[in-house]
Amino acid sequence: MKRSILSLLYLIQGMRKAGIDVDQKLKRIGLSESAIDPSSIIHPSLERDVLEILGEGLEPEQGLIIGQHYSLVGYSSLLMLLVTSENIQKVLEKVMEYSCLTHLSGQIHVQYLDDKVALILKPLDLKTQLGQFLAHCEVSGTYRFIQDLYNMMDLKFPSLSVNLPFKSPEKSFIKQMYIDIFGDNIKFDSEHTIFYFDSVVLNEKVTSADPISFKVYEQKCIAELIRLNVHYLEPSLIQRVTDYLELQVGSMPTMAETSKALKIPERTLRHQLQQMQTSYTQIREDIIKYKALKLIEYQEYSIEKIAELLGYSEPAAFNHAFKRWFGHSPRQYK
Repeated sequence: MKRSILSLLYLIQGMRKAGIDVDQKLKRIGLSESAIDPSSIIHPSLERDVLEILGEGLEPEQGLIIGQHYSLVGYSSLLMLLVTSENIQKVLEKVMEYSCLTHLSGQIHVQYLDDKVALILKPLDLKTQLGQFLAHCEVSGTYRFIQDLYNMMDLKFPSLSVNLPFKSPEKSFIKQMYIDIFGDNIKFDSEHTIFYFDSVVLNEKVTSADPISFKVYEQKCIAELIRLNVHYLEPSLIQRVTDYLELQVGSMPTMAETSKALKIPERTLRHQLQQMQTSYTQIREDIIKYKALKLIEYQEYSIEKIAELLGYSEPAAFNHAFKRWFGHSPRQYK
C-alpha cells in the first residue's frame, strides 16, 4: 500500500520549526518542500530513502520536539469524520480503522480493559537510530493529535497515563523533555506505546456530531483508502520514476536530477526506460497530463494558476500543450 505524502510533509515541517536545516538534506535528493505536491502519494521504498536522508545525524529524542509541530489541518476528510462522530468510542474506532491516512507508520489498535481504555501504538522499528527517531516523532505527534482533537471538539482533555517503548533516560534534562510533553504520569521500557484513558470517556458525546456529515466524510476516507491501496513487492523502474515525479509541483526535475535522486546513472536510466518501450519525457508528460485534468476538475483554480502549478511560465504554452493532448482548450474542457 502506498502512503499519503502528508506524513513526510509534517516531518519536514516539524524539523524546520525545530531549527533543523532540512532544506540541505532535501537538496541532496533533488527535492524541496515547496515543490512537493501535498495531494500526492508515495511508495514506502521511496519514502524510506527520503527518511534515511532526513534522519541522518539526529538523536532519537529530537523527534519529541518535531512531533509537537504535527498538525490536524492536513487530515481534512479524516479530521471531519472524527469531529462529526457520535462519541469518543466511535472516534477511537475510526482512528484505528483509518490510521493509514495519518502520520503513523506503525500499527494502532484499541484495547478495552475493566476501567481503562488503552490506545496502543506498535512502532515499525525500534532497533535502528532512524526507527527510534521516527517512533519519537510519531508518539509525540499522536499525543499532540489527541490534544488538538479534544480542543477542536470543545471537550475537556481527559486524564491519561503514558507507557513508552524507550529506555528510561539517564540524563535529567532528557527525562524532563518527556515530562514537558506527556506529563508526570509516564513509564518507560514498555513493549509498545500505550495511552491509558479512564473508560468513562467512551460515552462522552461529541458536541459537533452530525450523522449526515459523518457518512459523507466516511465515503471520502474510503475513497482515499482505495487510492492508496496499490500493492507492489518491488516497484518497477517506471514506477520509481513515476512515484518521484508525482511528488513534485511546478517545474518537473530534469532526468539528471531524477537519476541522482534514484541513485541510478543517467545513461543507465535512459537505456533501461528505452528497453521498457518508454522514455523519461513520456513519463513526465503523462504525469503533467494527469495533474492538469485533476486540477481542472477540482474547479478551484483559474487556468492561469493551473499553468503556474504545472510549471509553465506562460498560460499560452499550457493551452497549446493541453489542446495537443486532448483536442480541446482547457477552458473548453472546464
